[in-house]
Parts: sequence; C-alpha cells; structure tokens
Amino acid sequence: MPEAPVKNKKYYLLSLGCPKNLADSEKLSSALGGGGLARTEAPEDAEVLIVNTCGFVEDAKRESINEILALARLKSGSGKKKAKKLLVCGCLAGRYKEELKKELPEVDGFWGVDAAGEIAAALGCPEPSGPVERPSTFPYAYLKIAEGCKRRCTFCAIPSIRGPLRNFQPEEIIQQAKAYLDAGIKELILVSQDTASYDFKGYGLPQLVQDMAALENKGDYFRIRLHYLYPSAVNRQLLEVIAQNGKIAPYIDMPLQHSEERILRMMGRGGGAKEIRKKIALVRRTIPGVFIRTSFIVGFPGETEEDFRRLLDFMEEQSFEHAGAFMYSREEGTASAKMPGQLPQPIKQRRYDELMALQAGISLEKNRALIGKEFNVIIDNIIKGAATGRLPGQSPDVDGIITFDAPRGKRLKSGDFVNARITEAFDYDLKGIITGD
Repeated sequence: MPEAPVKNKKYYLLSLGCPKNLADSEKLSSALGGGGLARTEAPEDAEVLIVNTCGFVEDAKRESINEILALARLKSGSGKKKAKKLLVCGCLAGRYKEELKKELPEVDGFWGVDAAGEIAAALGCPEPSGPVERPSTFPYAYLKIAEGCKRRCTFCAIPSIRGPLRNFQPEEIIQQAKAYLDAGIKELILVSQDTASYDFKGYGLPQLVQDMAALENKGDYFRIRLHYLYPSAVNRQLLEVIAQNGKIAPYIDMPLQHSEERILRMMGRGGGAKEIRKKIALVRRTIPGVFIRTSFIVGFPGETEEDFRRLLDFMEEQSFEHAGAFMYSREEGTASAKMPGQLPQPIKQRRYDELMALQAGISLEKNRALIGKEFNVIIDNIIKGAATGRLPGQSPDVDGIITFDAPRGKRLKSGDFVNARITEAFDYDLKGIITGD
C-alpha cells in the first residue's frame, strides 16, 4: 500500500556503480522531485534514505552492503531527524532480493533495476512521465539508450540482472536529449551495456547520433560522447559519422578485455589480437586524432604468465590513450565461475598493479605529446579562480582532467567551451592556459 503524498519531505539518494546506474538514479530523482520530495546531499537531514546498489563484482557488492549498513545506523539512531525509511534498489538488490530481506531487516523495501515508477508509487509520488529533469549541477548527463544485454560473456552476470537487450524508442531518447539541452546540459554521454549494438527496427546508432547532433540548443554548441562500444559492433559507418560530425567527440570507449585468442574464446567474446589490431587500425584511420579508451580483465581462469605478458606487449604496441583494468571476480551464476584454473588473489593483484603501472607510463607519454596543442575544452567546475575541464578525449570520472587558471576579467561558468593550450602533462591529468577571446 503506497504512502500518503510525501510533499516537503527530504530524501537522500546514493548511486553506486556505473553510469548506467547513475542514469537510473536520475530517473528516480526526477520522479521523486515531481512528487514533491526535495533531494538533499546530507543523509542526516533526510527522512527517506535510498541506495541504488551495484552488484557487478565482489568489491562492488561489499561497498553496497557497507553503505546500506551505514545509512541504517542513521535510521535507527536517536536524533530528532532520524530517517523514517531506508530503501534499496539496483543490481545487487535485484539479484539477491530474498537473501537481503533476511539479512537486512532494517531496510523497508527492495527493488531491482529501473524501478523508478514502483519506488515513486511506494512513497506516494505519481508515476513518472516525460523526460528526466536536469540531473546535476555538472554540465554533462548520462543518457541511457538501452537496457540489458544480448551478449553472453562468461564472466558477466549483467544479462541475468538486467535481462536481455531492450533498445529504447528513438523518439524517447531524442526527447530526453532535448530536455537535457534545454536544461543547460552541454555534454550528452550515451550509455548502455552494448551501445554500438543499438538498433530499433532498423534505426541504428549512427542515425541516432546524427539526429541527436542535429538538435537545436539555443545556438550553443554541445557535445555527444559514446561509451561501451562492443568491438565487433563498431563498424565503418559509425566511425565515419563520428569523424564527420563536429558535435560528436572523437572518442571511442571500446572494452577489449584481453588480447589473447584463447582467453577471449573462454570469455565468450571471440576474436584475438589480429582481429583487434585490424579494428583499432580502422578506428585510428577513420577518425584522425581519435582518443581510444579500453579496459582489460587480468587473472581470468587459466590465464598463464605468458598470456599476461603478451597482453602487456599488446598494450605497449597499441599505446591506448586511456586503459583501465579489473581483477577477475568469480561471480556465482556465471560460466567462468565453474572453469578450472581459478587464480589466487595475490597473482591477480600483482598482474593488476603491473598493468596499471604500464598504462600510467603510456598515458604520461601520450599526454606529453599533447603539450603545445590546442583543444576545445568543456569547463566542469570553477573554484576560487581555478577551473577544471575536459578535452574531447576525456570522459568524466574515468579519464583525467585539465586544470587552468580562470583568466582575469573573463566570466567563466560550468558548461562553457573554451580553447585551451596544453602546457604541462602528468600521468593522467593535464594543465593548460585558455587561448583566444
């Protein structure tokens, strides 16, 4: 039974995990705001506490549980502002709902992913309709274009958590993009589990980004960025659209997971170093000056020291602008969890540390090559005359930033685009100066 309307009450919403989760959180936040609740960033001031959990790997599960327990202490405390409700949603809650109900009796309700309507109804708010309001004070927003996944990677539990691939209607996506632009958002970051495979009845990702780039934004420039492009789904048509449209960042986020054919086959991904080299060459040839971000898994069952060394050699050879890594996590319900050759944690940790140290050196070398060059930079924040922003090749949170002093006599604000020249380079971040008017 839903509550009576909760007007004038405050809620605190903690979003954990990936940008796809963040997009779900903003949808929920918009629904609650439309129902009269006010969001607060201070959990001790909230009457309703909500955690949107991540359940992708073991570390994420542990973080989610710890955050729930921390907020539960606020609910059970003796202060005058004691929270009345603690709600939990997202991947972990959907995957382990029954177990969590038994282990966390202090939680008043559990929901899975994309449950904004159900949670809003439980709190007495109307069913959410229409586009999400501006999600934050930052000038960028994550725009989810699909839910679920059709891939069957042996290490991944996402299809069992989020279900099969369901592409959203183009009209809804474009409407949401327009609403964000009207609200002052200047960078739209398209996300899904497998963004490159977006196809709604023959209307694919190339057409979607072209139509999005054609939107009017009160005469102001805006940028589109693509995340999570499955390598085999990245084709020449998409790359040419990116190369030919100045509103689409020359940035390819293409998780490769490994270089060795044997490991990729066990991962359920196929291909190998030869095919990957061809795809990377196509990307760099089609989009001059492209920034490539990728990710790798170390310590997959059966990965030998030779496999790992070849992966490092591959990384040195390809010299990616950005690369991250995950230590393999043995997730229940996945095919790889039953594979022989599970590696001990110390080996996984050592390989992770070595890979990231290698990438730090590569990133520093790539950043040093940018010194003296100019880029169109979006400003994210200005504090006491110091500005932080991002190049077209830098995505929020996962890549580095550029910092510079805001010039005297020039009023800058979050969301402005400025020309900046790179003057200093570090492992991941850059420093620069604003040039031009």
